[in-house]
Amino acid sequence: MANFKTHLSTGIILGIICATIAVVYGITSHWTLLALLIFAVSIGSFLPDVDSDSSIPFRIVFYALGITCSIFTIFWTINSYPDQLFFIIGFPLVTFIIVRFALGSIFKKFTHHRGIFHSIPMAIVATLGTLLVLQNYSHFTSSEQLLLSIAVGIGFIGHLILDEIYAATNLNGKKFRPNKNLGSAIKLWSNSLPITFIVYIIILILFGATFTSL
Repeated sequence: MANFKTHLSTGIILGIICATIAVVYGITSHWTLLALLIFAVSIGSFLPDVDSDSSIPFRIVFYALGITCSIFTIFWTINSYPDQLFFIIGFPLVTFIIVRFALGSIFKKFTHHRGIFHSIPMAIVATLGTLLVLQNYSHFTSSEQLLLSIAVGIGFIGHLILDEIYAATNLNGKKFRPNKNLGSAIKLWSNSLPITFIVYIIILILFGATFTSL
């Protein structure tokens, strides 16, 4: 199984390839969007490993989520309690602790590595989820939002393919034996039928929420 550094490096390479294709085919030549395109693919390239409890992706995602929620809480608190310094400092801090540690612990409890997060449906969720966020919290055009969202999906799929390559090939020079993880990355469902059902319902909800507003 490829490690974080390998996945991130591959994601950056895929991002550069996507940016090059975007320039060659006239999709965009704006350097800011091209840089964001590479960044989006790189982010997608490590998202599947967020279900690994001790992984760098898990820490990155939940620290980033905690900070983002805290920032929104700061704006809300300033508007609601402009003269209450205790609230302005306390609410965002509590929000960060709840998201990073409480929500993170719940996430650990209900997920396991190589579960539903290593699947095609979750790649679709990541793509549509990114599109929904960009539609509501960015000033990009519809085509730019779609481009960046697809970039995240490309990075996500690239991660799954790389995991399968590492499971199916001998890259260490030793006698080759098929890895027990072979076939566990690129799949359409998990071992849990309820979880699989929920993910497909989420896909339908995200699809309706995103493409009705395009």
